[in-house]
Amino acid sequence: MSRRSFAAESEGMPSRVPAALTRSLLALMAANGLPRDRVLARAGFAHDPLRDQALTDSATPAQYSRLCSALCRQLGDETLGTMPDATTPPGTLRLVALSMLGGGTLGVAMQRAIEFNACCRARQHPPVQNRLLVHADAREATLSYLGSGVAATLQHRVLAGLAIWLRFCSWLIGQEIDITRASCAGPRPDNSDALRHFFPGPVEFGARVNAVSFSARHLEAAIQRNEQQLAEFMVLAPYFLLHAHEACHSSISRRIRGIIGDDFQRELPSFEELTVLLNMSARTLRRRLESEGTSYQRIKDKARRDRAISLLRNPELSVCEVADALGFSDPSAFHRSFKKWTGQSPGAFR
Repeated sequence: MSRRSFAAESEGMPSRVPAALTRSLLALMAANGLPRDRVLARAGFAHDPLRDQALTDSATPAQYSRLCSALCRQLGDETLGTMPDATTPPGTLRLVALSMLGGGTLGVAMQRAIEFNACCRARQHPPVQNRLLVHADAREATLSYLGSGVAATLQHRVLAGLAIWLRFCSWLIGQEIDITRASCAGPRPDNSDALRHFFPGPVEFGARVNAVSFSARHLEAAIQRNEQQLAEFMVLAPYFLLHAHEACHSSISRRIRGIIGDDFQRELPSFEELTVLLNMSARTLRRRLESEGTSYQRIKDKARRDRAISLLRNPELSVCEVADALGFSDPSAFHRSFKKWTGQSPGAFR
C-alpha cells in the first residue's frame, strides 16, 4: 500500500455529523458541570446545538472531533470515561501510537501498546489484566482486559474501549479487523444500543474478562502508517474511531464491500465474476482475503447483517419487508440468519 496522505484517503466522508452525536457530547459536558459555552467556542462552534434546534445538524467531522478533544482536555481523560478504572491523560493515544508505528507488524505493535498500558497503570491494585493471546491453532487472537475495581454495570464501557482500540489497529494496517467473538465481564445492559454500535454480532455477558477475538492473520500484517499520516489522523480521530471507522482503511475486503453495495434483491457477483471485477486471479484473491482473515462469504454475510440492522431501525418496515429487501424469499430463513449474525431474532433486536 502506498503511503499517501490520510487526507486523500478521507475524501468522500460525510460533510455533516448527525445531531445526536454532538448532543451526546454536550450531555456528557452538562453531566460533569463543565462550562459549555467556553468549550463550544474552543471547538469552533458559532452556536449552541442544544439551544439552536435549527442548526443541530451543522457540525462537521472536524468540529465534532474538536469538541471531543476539548471535552477530553476539560475532563483530563482521553477516553471520556469509557475506561472507568483509570483516567487516560490527553496525549496518551498519540504517544502509544508513536511507539506502535515502529513495530513492523501489528502483533509487535499491540504488544508494545499493552506494555505501555501496564506501565501507566502499574500502581493499580489489583493489577490490570490486559493480555493479547493467540490460540493454540494460531487462527484466532484474543485481546482481553478487566477493569479493576469497576462496577459490573460499567464493564461494557471497557468492552467498547477494546472495540475502539481495534478500530485504531485497523487503521494502522489498512485492513478492517473483524471481531469474531466478544465477551463482557458485566451483565447484559438494559439498553444495548451503544454496544450494538460496536458489536453488531453476539456478545457473551457475565464472562470472566472483557475480550474481543479476531483472526490471528491480522497480527502478521505490516504497519502501513507513518508519523505524518498519524498527525493527520489525530485531527479527526474522535470521529473516525467512534463513528466512521470504515473510512480509516483501504483493503481488498473494503473494495469487495463497495462492489456488493446495498441492493440484495439482485444476484450478487459469484467469486469468479468478482475476480474479473477486481482484475486478479482466483488464487491471488483467496490469498489476499486469507491474509485479511476473512472470506467472500463472510463479507457477504456482514453486508447483509449491516443492511438488516439498518432496515430494522425503520419502524415503518415490517420484518417480512426487511427479509424481502435482503433477498430472502422465506422470512423464517431470514430469522435464522439474523440470529446467527447477531445472537438475537429480528423482533428481539427491535
